[in-house]
Order: sequence, then structure tokens, then C-alpha cells
Amino acid sequence: MKKVLALVLALVVVAPTAAVAMGSGDKFSDAQTGLTYSVYKPSNTLGLKASKFSLLPCQPGQEEWLYVKYGGTARYLEIMQTMAKVKCSDPGVSKYLRVAKINGITAKVYVYCDPAKADSFAKCGVNDIARVGGYLIFTTKASKGLKGTEIQVQGIGGITYSQLLAVAKSFKTVAASGNTLTPVIPSETTDTTTVTG
Repeated sequence: MKKVLALVLALVVVAPTAAVAMGSGDKFSDAQTGLTYSVYKPSNTLGLKASKFSLLPCQPGQEEWLYVKYGGTARYLEIMQTMAKVKCSDPGVSKYLRVAKINGITAKVYVYCDPAKADSFAKCGVNDIARVGGYLIFTTKASKGLKGTEIQVQGIGGITYSQLLAVAKSFKTVAASGNTLTPVIPSETTDTTTVTG
């Protein structure tokens, strides 16, 4: 009887720990499990909390791409990651401004100025990113048996150029958790950026 009681007590203590260990609790690591390109996680999100996290279908025959949104509807960051040299999303009409260095990698800097307004479009620069939004886009090299990654870091609603740089410079690769995320299947009635996993 004492052995049975000891076994039951041991199971009660161990069972909750085992249940927690089954889920990684890190969607970035879960996403890395199913992808052959490196997944990067920012340590600086400007204090904004993740509001959407999805793996989305890309072109036929290509791996899913990762979409993460931090913040709400007025002020937010968006981070898109795809396999290098594969286009899965379109950032929209924007103006190329310059290059910037992100941890030794060359990034292109864009601002969302309206080309229909020729005078303001011509004058539009990095300071306008806080006003109209903008993004950085760069490609990492292959490493640790994983392919390179194209990363887009976009800010809307008052996020400045220097803040975009700070977020981009905070990226670190993640290790695969062993748990996979289920890709979102887009439809006409589905918000394809809903939190999944």
C-alpha cells in the first residue's frame, strides 16, 4: 500500500511538469520545427505585445511564411519572414530611400509615401516613416543547416526609422521546439493573420 501511495504521489508531482514540457510555449520555436529556413525572434518589440502570429501559405511548392504583428490597429510592428529569394507577400507601393546595416547585413529602407503626390513624394525621407509608415527588408545567410531568410520589419503609426533599426538589430535565431504550427488556410471569410498554434 505504501508503494502504491508513493507511486501515486510521484505521478501527481511529475504529471503537471510533463504536460507543460509537451508544449514549447514559444511559437517562433514551433514555427522553426517545420521550416528549412532560419526563423528569427526579436528581443525588442518596442513594448508592443504580439497580437497575431501565423504561418501562411506561399507560392505553390514553397514553404510557408511567418507573419507576426505586435500592437493594435493604430500603432504596430509587422514582421514577415520567408525563405530567401522567395516572394510570399507584397509590401505595397513605397519609396526606396537608402541602405542600412543590420548586424553586418545590408538592409533596404522604404517609406510609404504617396507617389500620386509628386512634390511630397520627392521630399519624402526617413523622418516620414513615423508619419506614414515604412519598412526595412534584408536577407540573412544560410547557417546551421538552414537556408537564408528574407525579413521585413514594418512600422505603422508613429514608429520611427531608428525604432525599426532597433527592432531589426534585436533578432536572434531560435532552435526548433519539436512542436509544429498548423499553417492558416486562407479563404475569403478568414482573417489569415489570426493567432494560430
